[in-house]
Amino acid sequence: MKSMTTKLMITAAALAIATGVASAQQYRADIPFAFRAGGKTMAPGSYTIQVRDSATYLVFLHNYEAKQGAVLLPSARGDGRNGPAEGNPTLTFLCASSRCSLAHLWTGPASPDLTFNQPRTGKGEQISAAEIRLVKLNGD
Repeated sequence: MKSMTTKLMITAAALAIATGVASAQQYRADIPFAFRAGGKTMAPGSYTIQVRDSATYLVFLHNYEAKQGAVLLPSARGDGRNGPAEGNPTLTFLCASSRCSLAHLWTGPASPDLTFNQPRTGKGEQISAAEIRLVKLNGD
């Protein structure tokens, strides 16, 4: 009986994971600079970004070449009106003193603007923004 319960639990977990992956939006971004995301320093390169459509909007970043990944939980969700006027999905980075960190993810007009926590900057430190376009990998 215990074995059957364990098998059912494993099957249910696998089904939940498969369903979550199937409903995920997947994008690619070529990021030419190192950046911080989820408390980690990520290498420059080509990243796959997955956004899970759920109550939490989990974001998965993965760079297969550098063998790096991060799971991010947005600190806030906007109504999506903060995206670029042309409507292209984007990642926005805030950069200060040669270090950048992921600040926003926007996947299109029908999606919220996801905001991520930022490290503190030094007093008087100048901040600039860098925007990277996303390419959608799977069709909806």
